[in-house]
Amino acid sequence: MENLTTIMYVFLGLDVLSIGIMFLLKNLGSNKLVFNAIGLYMFVLCVLLFSVVPSSNIVFKLISAALFVPGVIAFVMKDKDFGKARILMTITMILSTVGLFMVR
Repeated sequence: MENLTTIMYVFLGLDVLSIGIMFLLKNLGSNKLVFNAIGLYMFVLCVLLFSVVPSSNIVFKLISAALFVPGVIAFVMKDKDFGKARILMTITMILSTVGLFMVR
């Protein structure tokens, strides 16, 4: 359980770094490679949340599965409206990280 706590704090640090890059360093955050890397990190975070939630808690399992939807929408929207995609991706990352801390 201690390893999971360490991983969650690493993810929290990566969240802060990703959000900082997307909002404070807009030139770097709008780079396609950097945005795709942050999107991949977001999907890893959603998969980790989905796999950590126990199967007995059906409601929380459905909520964690529903977090994939805004992630996919944000990833698809990046070319049309980068601002909205950035905000949607940030919300998905924050909710996934909060969910990890709640499951612990």
